[in-house]
Amino acid sequence: MKVCTSINVFFDDTFAVPVEDQIQRVYDAGFRHMDMNFWDWALDPASPFRQDSWRGWVEGIAKKAQALNVKFTQAHADVFNFYTGDASRYEMYLRSIEGAAMLGIPWITFHPSGHPDFSPETEAQNIRDNIEYYKPVIEVAEKFRVGIALENMSRRLATAEHLNTIVDALDSPYAGICWDTGHAHISGQNQPESIRLMGRRLHALHIQDNDGVTDQHMPPHFGTIEWEPLMAALREISYPGDFTFEAHNIVRRVPNGCRADALRLLKHIGEELVGNVY
Repeated sequence: MKVCTSINVFFDDTFAVPVEDQIQRVYDAGFRHMDMNFWDWALDPASPFRQDSWRGWVEGIAKKAQALNVKFTQAHADVFNFYTGDASRYEMYLRSIEGAAMLGIPWITFHPSGHPDFSPETEAQNIRDNIEYYKPVIEVAEKFRVGIALENMSRRLATAEHLNTIVDALDSPYAGICWDTGHAHISGQNQPESIRLMGRRLHALHIQDNDGVTDQHMPPHFGTIEWEPLMAALREISYPGDFTFEAHNIVRRVPNGCRADALRLLKHIGEELVGNVY
């Protein structure tokens, strides 16, 4: 298991900083495995990801990664709720999958959609709706040989059991799970037990810490998650993926001159956790 981070730590929503510069800054901090966040680039109509020439933009990212000998091991797809969101964003779903394939990424994270009136009465229907929605998405994923990793949410579809039910019903080697440690902490999950329940289905991680109340996206030990039992559970199931940070606020909240040091600290924290268990 390698320490990895989303390059969203250096995302600039004015698009003045290209992806290649984000990759370079993450590389300079010592990371060689990275997560490509397509979600960042899917919202604004001015984004290069939203243009007809988007494949050329992805090719540029691939060339930069190759030049640095960087490996993209995970990605994050665009996000919207199919109950309430703009259905036209489905095109960004498809681009996210194809873009991941172009970058050689084996697993891309998607958010399952939560029923707007989520309750014990709507829970089963919510799960069935996600199964039906993701069936054609999985067919696209199979075509491009990219796995879809459904992520646990902090309020709805938050448990390992929820995700296991959806993934098992999709019945494809390209259907799996991404476990977000921050979301799990907010929803009060027993994380070591959840990891064991997911077992072979778990293919991606979003590593972040918080106070158990709000989604703070901070590094381990900056919140109240107990990390040693969680790491031991990952070892027990022989988790095959990377230890991928989604802890961008350690970087975004400090002055620009401190950000490289903050990212190096993030990497060191990851190496300590992984090295103590694996």
